[in-house]
Amino acid sequence: MGPKTTGRSCAGKIVIGVAGALWLIGAPGLARAAPPGPDALHLSRDVAALLQAEMREIAGASQALVLAIASGDWEAIEHISERIRASYVMERELSAPQREELEAGLPDHFKTLDGEFHLRAEKLGSAAAARDAELVVFQFSRLLESCTVCHGRYAGDRFPGFSSPRREHHGH
Repeated sequence: MGPKTTGRSCAGKIVIGVAGALWLIGAPGLARAAPPGPDALHLSRDVAALLQAEMREIAGASQALVLAIASGDWEAIEHISERIRASYVMERELSAPQREELEAGLPDHFKTLDGEFHLRAEKLGSAAAARDAELVVFQFSRLLESCTVCHGRYAGDRFPGFSSPRREHHGH
């Protein structure tokens, strides 16, 4: 077997591992109520509901990306990545006052993370357009990393696995 086969096998293992992680993150029962931390977002019910709808769309898209990546469906990866980059719900349904609420109410760090997330989605689509399987898997992993960083900081009550006490730094 040549290097290409080995690379695909490795990429396939990564995709399968990512699929398992997505399943765990989205599994019912993992989200339990916890007191909001200092980084909790304080949004009106309407805006919070739109943000949650956006997150559900992204979760579904992430699962679809796993299948598209595993099967080398470049067009689907490009399409899904573009939809993530452009936002599903927030761009379509936010009213002008709700946009102002988000702009004024979201911490700068959250806005930075959000911008990085959408940039990662764009880079994922570009990697798919180049038909570069290794880069697609890398960009997808970075996209998911964006999710975990943001969820760990701003949604610890929804994802308690990210709000556990920090372990000692082990140098890697």
